Amino acid sequence: MMNIKIALYILVATLLVACSSSKLAKQEAAQMETAPAWVNERPVNSAYYIGIAKVLKASYPNNYQEIAKKKALNDMASEISVNIQSNSIVSSYEDQAGFQSEFSNYIQMEMSKDLSGYQMQGSFESPEKYMVYYRLSKSKWKQIQAERKKAAADKAYTLYVQAKKEEKELNYPAAIKSYLNALLEIKKYWNESVFYTFDAQQQRLDLAIQSSLITILSSFSIEVFPSKLELNIDNDFKSNIEVVVKNKQGDLLKDFPLQIYYRKQSMPYQATVFSKVKTFIIPIENLQYRNQGLYVNLEIDKDKVLPIKSEDRRLLKFISDAFVVKTVKIPVNYLLPKIFITSKDIGNINYHHIGNAIKQALGKQSFMITSNSKKADLYFDIDIHESNGNTDSQIKTAYLTYSIEVKEHRNGNTVYTFSSPKYKGVDYTMESAREKSYIKAASEISESSFKDMLQSIIE
Repeated sequence: MMNIKIALYILVATLLVACSSSKLAKQEAAQMETAPAWVNERPVNSAYYIGIAKVLKASYPNNYQEIAKKKALNDMASEISVNIQSNSIVSSYEDQAGFQSEFSNYIQMEMSKDLSGYQMQGSFESPEKYMVYYRLSKSKWKQIQAERKKAAADKAYTLYVQAKKEEKELNYPAAIKSYLNALLEIKKYWNESVFYTFDAQQQRLDLAIQSSLITILSSFSIEVFPSKLELNIDNDFKSNIEVVVKNKQGDLLKDFPLQIYYRKQSMPYQATVFSKVKTFIIPIENLQYRNQGLYVNLEIDKDKVLPIKSEDRRLLKFISDAFVVKTVKIPVNYLLPKIFITSKDIGNINYHHIGNAIKQALGKQSFMITSNSKKADLYFDIDIHESNGNTDSQIKTAYLTYSIEVKEHRNGNTVYTFSSPKYKGVDYTMESAREKSYIKAASEISESSFKDMLQSIIE
């Protein structure tokens, strides 16, 4: 019984909805018959740009009129063609990635936001939809665009003059920003010629700005002295580089942000310094040791010199590509100190195990071993301590420790010390047991390479 009632309820509801829909459809059809002509057929008028839009009220119940207007203006903007003149800035760009098409889309979007001078010609509303009709006089739009272009050109020219002044005063970073901002002021007109009267004649302002910007971006360079660095014990493995930024006439330029980067002992190092109207000094220290392929890198900070907003990066790629930043690579040569190895235990029959292992380990780090104490930079003193274990049993035990002290020849300062663990040798004779303790110590020395000693010397 319950199922029959539910079925009857659904049937009645369906019939009511069908009747209501049928009634609305009849009302819609009746209204369409009396609607303005533009609702059913788009007007054609060569003197006007036209924008018509229709929205379903159910889709935008709270703001369907606002949405309809926005769509109508977008429709109107699509009628305004964007022509790219053959001698424009945009036309000179290599269209490998569809830049001209992308620029046209950009102008179309900007135009739909900046439309003005249009008039509403009518609206039409039915129970289900809302339509609106706008139009814009082509002659009026041409006048509006001319006024806007003139205003943009005025601002661009003011920035252009400012940039010329800053360039003359050798304030290149400021001049570059002014040129860039001048070019952006007329961004919406890159597809056409922008004429302006200056220097007593009418000239292409857009090309003058573009040419000046590209020229200044290629008219300076970094000079560094010395061209290569040598780090050694005499300069405490530190050095300085003298840096200037010059234009092609040899004038020193200030306020250029320079990035210097190299590998320090534990991590990459990067810093920003600013050029001056004199030689300025950058200290170089704590470089990570490498026996070849070691550089200090210095370059102009491109993003700071040419500050382009993310939304303009694609449009200004032709400027960014013209600004080629060259990295100055300063080779660094580490000249490790000459080492004289000494020990009171050299006469020991087993000393050669440790002595040879130490020479081998130092050689892995490119230290130079000298047999002339007067030519040495460092004295490397080895002190060996032997001790005996059980001597009463058939199996003999010997122990060995050693210590190292490294001093500078020039001042006697200790730069490195090391004390070894105890090494154990076991054999049937004490001589053999002692030799085995030396061999164990030598094996560990050969694997160590004295990296910690190297760090303590060059830091």
